[in-house]
Amino acid sequence: MAITPNHVGYRGYVTCRPFGGLCIPVPVQALVLRDYCARNGYMYKLHANENIFPNSYMVLEGMINELDQFEGLLATSMFMMPKRPERRRLIYDGVLAHGAALHFVLEDFVIRTALDIEPVEEILSIHNLLAAAPKTISDENAASAGE
Repeated sequence: MAITPNHVGYRGYVTCRPFGGLCIPVPVQALVLRDYCARNGYMYKLHANENIFPNSYMVLEGMINELDQFEGLLATSMFMMPKRPERRRLIYDGVLAHGAALHFVLEDFVIRTALDIEPVEEILSIHNLLAAAPKTISDENAASAGE
């Protein structure tokens, strides 16, 4: 889909929930998104705030349906995306189907094509696996690892 005069600007996506080990107040997220647009010459459109309910992405999913009006979406961080890869894939595919882009501002990464998805998925997969990783290594395990 080509960008038309009615397909202008970037809509922000923010949340009051913690993400990626951070808890950034919504007004600060809005400032970060506005600054990103100013530095990159993009037109910033008002952000939408995700519901506070855990694992709710209704606002984000609804924003995809409005992408015929915008050039793309700005998310504060890739760590705001759903934990389940199949649910993230629906979001990426929805954005790309509209000929739009998905910007992850804190990471300074943009999904413009299907090829851009894999690096994001790799980072998120590692991040999600870290929660299950041991926090410490016992002396017994460390000794056997050195053999």
